[in-house]
Amino acid sequence: MLIMKKESLTSNHNRKPDRLPESVRDRIEFHRHGVALLPAADDTDPGVAFLIAPQGTAHSVRHCTCALSRKKTCSHMLVLSKQEKVLCGGDTSIVEDFQAGLWHGLAALLLEGDRATLEGVMLKRVTQQTDERIVVRNSSGDPLFSYSAQGAVLERFLSRFGKQAGVGPDRQRAAVLKRLARYTLSDNERIMLERGFRTRRQSLEESAWFRMAYHAYLEYGNNGCRFKSLVKPSSGEFVLSVADAGGNRLIEFNIPRNRVRALLEWLPKHLPGQSAVALHSTPLEIIYRIRLNEEKDLELTTHYRFSPEKGKPIYYRKDHLEAFRYGDLIYLKDQRLFVMVASPDSRAPRITGEDKLVVKRARVPAFLDQFRPMLTQAPYELDHKVQRLRIFKSFESVTINPEVLRRDWCWLSVTYRFGKSSLGLRDILRAKQEGKRFLETPEGWVDTKAKSLEGLEGVRELPLDERLSDSEAIRLRRMDLFRVQAATEAPLQITGHKDRATLLKQIFSMKPAGKMPPMRGLKSKLRKYQKIGVKWLWYLYDNGFGGLLCDDMGLGKTHQAMALMTCLKAGLSGKSRFLVVCPTTVLSHWEQKIGLHAPCLSAGIYHGGKRNLTAALEENDVLLTSYGILRRDIDALSNTVFTLVVFDEIQNVKNSATLSYAAAEKIQAQMRLGMTGTPIENTLIDLKAVMDLTLPGYLARDQAFRERYINALKDEELEKRRKKELSRLISPFTLRRKKETVLDDLPEKIEDVRTCRLSEIQARLYQEAIELRAEGIISALKDPGAAVPYIHIFALLTLLKQICDHPALVQGVENDFHTQSSGKWELFKELLSESLDSGQKVVVYTQFLGMVRIMEKYLAAQKVGFVTLTGASRKRGEIIRRFNEDSACRVYVGSLKAGGTGVDLIGGSVVIHYDRWWNAAKEDQATDRVHRIGQTRGVQVFKLVTEGTLEEKISAIIMAKRNLMDSIVKEDDPGLLKSFSREDLMEMLALPKGELMMAENGE
Repeated sequence: MLIMKKESLTSNHNRKPDRLPESVRDRIEFHRHGVALLPAADDTDPGVAFLIAPQGTAHSVRHCTCALSRKKTCSHMLVLSKQEKVLCGGDTSIVEDFQAGLWHGLAALLLEGDRATLEGVMLKRVTQQTDERIVVRNSSGDPLFSYSAQGAVLERFLSRFGKQAGVGPDRQRAAVLKRLARYTLSDNERIMLERGFRTRRQSLEESAWFRMAYHAYLEYGNNGCRFKSLVKPSSGEFVLSVADAGGNRLIEFNIPRNRVRALLEWLPKHLPGQSAVALHSTPLEIIYRIRLNEEKDLELTTHYRFSPEKGKPIYYRKDHLEAFRYGDLIYLKDQRLFVMVASPDSRAPRITGEDKLVVKRARVPAFLDQFRPMLTQAPYELDHKVQRLRIFKSFESVTINPEVLRRDWCWLSVTYRFGKSSLGLRDILRAKQEGKRFLETPEGWVDTKAKSLEGLEGVRELPLDERLSDSEAIRLRRMDLFRVQAATEAPLQITGHKDRATLLKQIFSMKPAGKMPPMRGLKSKLRKYQKIGVKWLWYLYDNGFGGLLCDDMGLGKTHQAMALMTCLKAGLSGKSRFLVVCPTTVLSHWEQKIGLHAPCLSAGIYHGGKRNLTAALEENDVLLTSYGILRRDIDALSNTVFTLVVFDEIQNVKNSATLSYAAAEKIQAQMRLGMTGTPIENTLIDLKAVMDLTLPGYLARDQAFRERYINALKDEELEKRRKKELSRLISPFTLRRKKETVLDDLPEKIEDVRTCRLSEIQARLYQEAIELRAEGIISALKDPGAAVPYIHIFALLTLLKQICDHPALVQGVENDFHTQSSGKWELFKELLSESLDSGQKVVVYTQFLGMVRIMEKYLAAQKVGFVTLTGASRKRGEIIRRFNEDSACRVYVGSLKAGGTGVDLIGGSVVIHYDRWWNAAKEDQATDRVHRIGQTRGVQVFKLVTEGTLEEKISAIIMAKRNLMDSIVKEDDPGLLKSFSREDLMEMLALPKGELMMAENGE
């Protein structure tokens, strides 16, 4: 317990209650509705008199602790009773005066900031020069307030806090107050205390704030002091200073920071006119300022922006004002104002929870790239240096200066312009290789992973040449020139030595460097577009490239390939060796074409059981073989280096996992040429496979290709950009022309989809097939984790298509087909009759041999001249010749597969697709056997579709895929025809809503 020297003090302050006699004024203590009178110092029978004023219907309680009170009313009680009206007399009592006064209100306000209890506080005497104070601290050692007093006033203060030594009457005040608190408890409070709880009122009354306020009220009254608030400039502590009427400092309250705002609002209401720090009306804005320091690190610091009524905004570092923060208030020393802090803008989230963030120089571009859109808006502020920094996502131009050009490789100085700065291709490629995303320039950084530079992923720098090792040039394969070109839509700027620049321009413009040799020995006259094709082929050979010739069926790809062979034979010294690999059915077609149009080339078929490779190579310029023989004899064939290898109908080896593809890869040739009228039958990966075969190493590896181009089809915007990029990438090495563009004199082709309905027997068979077989398949298709049961799906779809064609196909009664009715068969007979009656020849395609047999029987019965061609047919050339040249032969019936390649059917002018194939490319290929060079009549194409069945659904899907292909595949470009999805398959296997549409009267 703190013991202080007692000093005499004559009190001259305005004390309350001033109506009490001076003899008892300093001996009174009270709590709520209870008061106590302490004995006088000279009392011979000292005792403490207690008076508990009546509450409600209760009576007053009176007693005294002196010995006399046990026998009669003592003098202590008599003195206390005389003052009962002043002490407990309603609104005029000192109890009510205290509870309604400012001291009580101040204690209640401060309690919310620190609930320091009397038992937990510590009192310490502090002397600074001549100033002596009692400092009261909480249990953590934080100062709550300090008190300056002397003499009896100090004695009473210490006694009321229970810190006064001795046993005299004046030293009992803390115990008396505790006893009064117990006497005045309510019933609810007693119950709560027994359970370990206190009311808010009890917590207030047991606090150090309340006891200080109580003491100040008794000693100085409600109106006897002056209050002044101030902020200590060194520590930021907010102090409420209390002085007596003479200006002598009495109390300094250390206001808890979270109660400063409440106090600033409370003071004007209870102490109008007395000094208080002003509260500014406009709040401080939170601003995040961003600048570059001397090390070019990026510093983000949180600032407050103060906007005075006049003048420019003033900025304060947030961390510099932390000592002057009080909840949601900040004290600005230079303005002598308290200002509220505005809530952070929820639309601009914080980048970090720290008030200061330093982004090291190496990480600055990544940071700006990620957050730049947010940093350009409030509450972020960039200084002018940061504002000027750019993350370059695109370049303005590309300049190429060729230093050395060779047939297989070249040295180039390739420069990309970004703003006012330039970067070399070598630096960009090495940054990509090292995983370094950003390259620094004076104006900012170049993002090496930007979309505009994505096309450079496949470009690889060749090992350095010592002669140019110090040059900024980069050594590339010649084909990588086109990767650089494909990576930008802008034209390339070619500079440097005139001859080298001219040569490079010729390369990019697809022009041969030298004059093309004459096509000596070519007997047929080439059309204009075919001459362009041959020049393009010579350009590929001249530059060491391979390529794909993808002209429409009927445009003479074979003629262009033969023309190239004649050029090579005439222009090259020594023996030229050519290899043509094609389907077996086309071998004789090639032999005939070469003999007829390029007799200068000796051609031999390398096929059959008695084949002799050595003899075939010695005797012939052109070796003709099939994909099957290529696969079986690859060990022998791969020992020869051919001048040119032509893969005709290259889609036959589009699957890179097959042995035929592996064999084709092993062929050694100075140039590889693929020919097809359907460069992509299903997916982009088909294109990838045939491009890898003809131009090895040009496109990325399969996985990277899938991620870049095939997966991009899931994103509409990305798909559009990647399609353009892929088109630019492959366009130098693919040539595709459409008939309607290059052949002005080719007759018109009219396509017409004719629909029919199922007969009654067809409808019953169709529904039974769906109900019995489709349920399990559809369940598997709905489960994305389950494997697609392609075998079962194909079997069911085939069955359904056979039912749509003719029920005789599934009931085993082909010979008696006329006993079964079919809606499609009736439509076919009608179209056939109309076509024959108009004097036209008809080409009919079907995929089912059973349907071919039914047609043969029908045509024979009708005495109509016809030929049939299937995979089992022999003397194919004779069959085709008869149809084209024999006027008595009116109908050609063929399976779609057998009639799709190596067949010219220009004698026909009507094409009937009796049933639909799985993709439009196959159908178009078959149609173009009629609609091709040599055709003199317009071609009418009928495609038969049964309503309400999978045929109608297939037709819709094929049309959607054709529309997709037309949007992707441009002239001179390969394209894409997507394969069926799970949803497509489920749609085809589902029964239509409602009943199946049937032909009327069973027709």
